[in-house]
Amino acid sequence: MDIFSDLIITMATLPWSAITILLVNIFLALISIVATNKFTDVEKMKADIEEVKVWREKMNVARKTMDPALLEEVMADQGRIMKINGAMMSARMKPMCVYYIPFLIVFWAMGALFGSSIVAVLPFNIQKVLPFLDGMLGTATVGGFGFSFYGFYLLVGLGLGNLIRKPFGQSMTT
Repeated sequence: MDIFSDLIITMATLPWSAITILLVNIFLALISIVATNKFTDVEKMKADIEEVKVWREKMNVARKTMDPALLEEVMADQGRIMKINGAMMSARMKPMCVYYIPFLIVFWAMGALFGSSIVAVLPFNIQKVLPFLDGMLGTATVGGFGFSFYGFYLLVGLGLGNLIRKPFGQSMTT
């Protein structure tokens, strides 16, 4: 039991706290990727995204030019595009059922472990340039800007999420 408690204490202190959050974030992203691959037709999703993108571009051109024939064409396709959008939303929700519960449990446990303590420190004072970060994502420290758990998790999640998904063909950008 002492080994387990020593491990927890080590994970909760700098620099291991930042590494722990990074690894947990990667692990949860991989669970999300596996669930998405299992429950979603990724190729169909990509094709649907591309089709909607082309339609939106055509709609923008029709609005700018006010070409009656083009407007009629895009309006005729609008119902079909709405159905495709609905199907895509439904397809994106299926994997969420698999990874949402583990995510909540892990996020709750890590929030309890780290609390509002500083888990990572930027070696410069970002809050001087972006003063709204102070208090929202962390606080100024002697060595720079210290991120709280929630701020650092948000930064890592947003920063790594798309990078991790890209090699698996699940990038959110088109």
